[in-house]
Amino acid sequence: MPKLDFTRDEVEGKAGEKKPWTRQREFSEEIDPEDMADTAAIYARAAGEAENSGELAEEASRLGAESGGLDGATLVDDEGRIDETARGLQGNGADMDEVVTRLVQAMNRAIDAESDVQDEIHGTNGLEKKYTDHLQDAVDEWNGWQSALEGAVTEANNSGAVSGTVAVRVTHNGKTINADQAESGGGYVYSLPDSLASEIREKHLDRAVDSAEASYDEISDHIDAYRQRLMEYGSELQGLGYDLAGPLGLWTTEGQAEYAADKLSEELAKDDPDRRLLAMYTQGLSGIADAIFGDSANPGDPLRDLTAAERAYLDTFFSGVDAEALASLGNTISGWDEAKRNIANGLTMLTDPELGGHDPTTEAGRAALPEVVRRFVYDYENGRMWPGESGTTDADGFREELQLFNGFGDIMSHGTLQPGDAIAKDMANAALDIQARSGVQQALGIYGDEQVANTGSSRLLTTVSRNTEASAALLNDADFRDEFLGQWWQDSFGAADLIRAGTSIPEGVGHNDPEARQYVEAAFNLLADAPDNGRHILGQGGPQDGPMGLDHAALQRAISDTGLEYMDMLSKGSEKTEFAASTNGREFTDENLHGQDYLYSFELNGDDRRALFSLMNASEEDVRQDFFEGVGAWQEVTAYNAFVRDGGSERPEQSSTFHDIGRVAGTVQYVQKVETSDDSSKLQFTSYGALSTSASVANTLIDFGKGNAITSVGAYGITEALRYSLPDGAAAHKQAQWDAVNFGDNTVRAIVADAAIRSDYRGSGDYQLPDVSSDNVDRDDLRRATLDVEGATYDHYRDALVEGYNDAVYNDATAN
Repeated sequence: MPKLDFTRDEVEGKAGEKKPWTRQREFSEEIDPEDMADTAAIYARAAGEAENSGELAEEASRLGAESGGLDGATLVDDEGRIDETARGLQGNGADMDEVVTRLVQAMNRAIDAESDVQDEIHGTNGLEKKYTDHLQDAVDEWNGWQSALEGAVTEANNSGAVSGTVAVRVTHNGKTINADQAESGGGYVYSLPDSLASEIREKHLDRAVDSAEASYDEISDHIDAYRQRLMEYGSELQGLGYDLAGPLGLWTTEGQAEYAADKLSEELAKDDPDRRLLAMYTQGLSGIADAIFGDSANPGDPLRDLTAAERAYLDTFFSGVDAEALASLGNTISGWDEAKRNIANGLTMLTDPELGGHDPTTEAGRAALPEVVRRFVYDYENGRMWPGESGTTDADGFREELQLFNGFGDIMSHGTLQPGDAIAKDMANAALDIQARSGVQQALGIYGDEQVANTGSSRLLTTVSRNTEASAALLNDADFRDEFLGQWWQDSFGAADLIRAGTSIPEGVGHNDPEARQYVEAAFNLLADAPDNGRHILGQGGPQDGPMGLDHAALQRAISDTGLEYMDMLSKGSEKTEFAASTNGREFTDENLHGQDYLYSFELNGDDRRALFSLMNASEEDVRQDFFEGVGAWQEVTAYNAFVRDGGSERPEQSSTFHDIGRVAGTVQYVQKVETSDDSSKLQFTSYGALSTSASVANTLIDFGKGNAITSVGAYGITEALRYSLPDGAAAHKQAQWDAVNFGDNTVRAIVADAAIRSDYRGSGDYQLPDVSSDNVDRDDLRRATLDVEGATYDHYRDALVEGYNDAVYNDATAN
């Protein structure tokens, strides 16, 4: 008997991607009906012990780990399905019961689907029977030809026609062939040709392939129907607070990932994708994030690392979605979207080696990253925004690639998880490179409204800002900082986010904790270097309108906020500009600075402090006004706290604080009325408005203690000082300086007087300042009331205040 049979593997090999036996085995392994009942038993116990649906999966995981599995035989009916009416499957309340009901329905739907898929292979008329039938059909056909050959030879012998020169023709099933002949023992023997066996085998193999492909399609229909229903259950369960990445595991299998990616791709291809479906197809990503971080919408610290199955789900999902299709989501749907958050969080987890994701610092790790990450974070210089091998850049390709990059950045900015250190650094550097590159559009022949504003870089920086340590490290990198501050931004909100994240000491970290050092140092580096990059920060020389019009207000405001947050350190008088850190963690670099001791601190000399204030004075009007309002608020709160610390003693132990308040006030006066005396647009403040603003918020500020980064509150304005001699100099400058000393606002002294009254320092509470908003109150009324409080209760601090003011207006202005 020649080789007529063929294996199942041969059938699947010829069927291409349609491999029914393989798919059935994989699906049965994925569902594992034998373990489903034991899983149900775990949930039965967990439902009775968990306090709410949000804890159900966590409790089930704990019980499963502790028990190594529970016997679920009592929860299974005669058909092998989970009995949802079983007494054990009852929860604590309606929501819990609803969750358990949906879980049982999902389990039973999985069991039913697995049974249907099994039937397609092993059922009465399943593929296994068809496969064996095809094998038998091949044998039967060969045997039919053998019988036909024997008949043909017999007939030829009977007719006397058989000889070595006469061919024997064999006919079977309407086909006629010549038999092979060979000499044997002085005669001839006849056989069927070898090619006939191959033809028979191929024919029945092809028929088996047809049956396999049909079975595969039926299996796919069963599985797809199950996966779609499972996703619907998942949406309902997530709405009830259940964590889809629990021990049941149905929602985070590789098969479910493939299906979700396919369905997401189909939806993204539509002109108007359905947000509800997009969220449903990305629910597996959020389920994993929920399991690790407690709540993907409001994540805490990770509870554990990614499991191998979860990482496989993420790899499978993102490998199944085209990079351009994924990036286009950020452009197709504007604003917040649940699917964007899920995708961003999924990418964040997969690119964080500390969480069990891939390591971008290694070649293998980068190669394993999703295509969309490689394209826009690592391989962008090989893309259409940079010259190719031809040395030229196609304008249309440039615009399309930048639009896709904007979409990618938009998606990532909607995430809630902190990116890993390596990917955060790499995204930040990519953002700067592409921001700089986006400015060459006009040189490429892209003009006017055809130009594409780069918003993707800003969005990526917002993403990076969720990692505060990485943000601080970037700002402490001199090369990065120089490039960062030297950009022109169409959208500077991301740059602002990075500054705030990298310079503000996070909640829960004390200012003397070792972790605080990086943030204080980043603030110093930013504030010291910002004036050197003033032209770019102020947007001078860049496009002001059209798609490429600059918007630096957010960047300027972030620098302003940082200055206000560290105003205590900026207020110090120093000949140096430097950062200081304790060498042993015990010796303070600043002792009793406005009542606080610091292990990490910095100072700016007079020139650098004045340059920073000048930068703020030249900023966008709203930013400028809020900065100087914040300075006024800082003055009041700092004075109030100093009066409280003094407690009415006769010893002027807080003189340095009032000296610093005066120094800040003098710096403000100088940059507003001396340095810019030829620009009337910078002289729009009034002492009455400033004091009114300060007084209206002082109670709130004082009630909550001294705050940081106070903006849009407090008073703005500058101090009045006593008359001092003036230096020689240009007439205009000298006159402005004379005016600052002789006719400066009463504001800061009135603010300090108000702080004394509010603290009731040495009986100051008996005094009252006039209401400056009243039409019947003028400048002299306020000044007289202020002098009364000063002379009666704190003349020693008044002198320190004036001396500090004079240092800034007079000495700082001329000493360097």
